[in-house]
Amino acid sequence: MSSIDHVKSLTLDLPPSCIELWPWNTQYAVIGTYNLEKSEEKSDGDVEIVEEHEGEEKKSQQRSGSLVMVRIEGDDVGIVQTLSTPSAIFDLHFFPGKASIMAIATSTGTIELYRMLDKNGKAIDQCPDSSVIPTLVELRSIRVCPEDVMVTSFLWLPIGTTVVVTLSTGEVELRKIPFDEDQNSTLEVTLGTHSLEAWTAAFLPDVSAIYSGGDDSTLICYGFSDTTSEGSGGSFETNWIEGNRTVLWSDRKTHGAGVTAILPLPTNSDQILLLTGSYDDHIRLISAPSFGRRSILAEGNLGGGVWRLKLLQCNQNFTDILILASCMYAGARIVKLFQDAKSEWHFEVVAKFEEHKSMNYASECLPEINEKGHRTFITTSFYDRLLCLWRF
Repeated sequence: MSSIDHVKSLTLDLPPSCIELWPWNTQYAVIGTYNLEKSEEKSDGDVEIVEEHEGEEKKSQQRSGSLVMVRIEGDDVGIVQTLSTPSAIFDLHFFPGKASIMAIATSTGTIELYRMLDKNGKAIDQCPDSSVIPTLVELRSIRVCPEDVMVTSFLWLPIGTTVVVTLSTGEVELRKIPFDEDQNSTLEVTLGTHSLEAWTAAFLPDVSAIYSGGDDSTLICYGFSDTTSEGSGGSFETNWIEGNRTVLWSDRKTHGAGVTAILPLPTNSDQILLLTGSYDDHIRLISAPSFGRRSILAEGNLGGGVWRLKLLQCNQNFTDILILASCMYAGARIVKLFQDAKSEWHFEVVAKFEEHKSMNYASECLPEINEKGHRTFITTSFYDRLLCLWRF
């Protein structure tokens, strides 16, 4: 396997924790940063909550961050805007219903909304032409939990403005995110609780099941105790609020450390396949029926904690799949998952990017493939604040 060199690199203002391309123009990406106070920084580099010592007063604010918008043009990547934020940023996602809206999850218990404006200060309400240079402005802040609790991740449901949030106190919840200033979040549904920090969540395409992973090495599946709730014909919100929702299963045996990434895979059958990442350095393919026994179909050691997973491509039969993995202290990996002639699954690392010298939490891939058949990747590392553009 040949080594990959960066095409362009730059240093950010603060340590990067998350990244997402702007869906309306993938030349632009927004990066969230997470600035740790010295007392919080652990020797192993993991993002951790400050431990409270008995008798100590907990500080209400110990982290800060920023939003950094970059533009990718050919072999170049440059910063076009930096916004300071009073809290550190764990996660960010554009709203699927209108990509001019973006939300971030913060270290002080809020989901904060931002809007893309054009150079005249007008809201960009539809997909613009490539000449439009966007600017991010803050829209509003919605409190999800107390200020000393961190929103470690969130995910928009496919329709509406409801999100699944995971909290540093272990809870996994559904929250309604109102866009108007005069509205507050009224929907609050607790799906379940991890015994330690909840790190990540995911759902099936039809939202018939929601999954969460936590620092307690547990993968949890939430769903409905009967099929009538699941297929009642109501909205996602109505089904999950009024249906007979329950914990369908809780798996503490599969992972050797915290569960940090969950990616449901497309299939051409009724089989439910989940990719998971863990602090134990492994990526796993799990057969995860809502009812019945789970099984590990394949697993591989990627050399570092698997913090995030992104689907890059899959063939028509869903038997040959390409994945981008952010592997913390090991850097970025491009992983092939394939099924052989005996219908057995295997992982194969097809590329490594190892110029990052500290934790790789945030990685992205542009959708276009160039004339050489190469994809363009943007990956980052935490303590050295490095952003790299490279191709494979």
